[in-house]
Amino acid sequence: MRPVYLKFSGIHSYREEQHVDFERVLDGGLFVICGPTGSGKSTILDAMTLALFGQVERAPHKTQGIMNLAEDRLRVSFQFSLALPEGRRFFRVERVYRRRDDVKVGLEYARLV
Repeated sequence: MRPVYLKFSGIHSYREEQHVDFERVLDGGLFVICGPTGSGKSTILDAMTLALFGQVERAPHKTQGIMNLAEDRLRVSFQFSLALPEGRRFFRVERVYRRRDDVKVGLEYARLV
């Protein structure tokens, strides 16, 4: 799997919509996600994991506590590609979660394109 593009909002400390263009950084080969403690590096990985699997392993009950406290919705869209025998294929997975109460979030919709 090769990451292509990530878009997310409402997760952990990221209230505003964020965009990560992996195609740009992968042109050079390897890349690193770096920054000081608390800058959101793990949140980028959490957003990718949530999009792909619908849960974040390090979160209680797999989704508890992942939504920003000031938001009512969490959105994530992750585009990736797979190298298949017939060539490179692109996929996009999208998920939207809505706040149920102060702690719990529920899945509003999910789709794979």
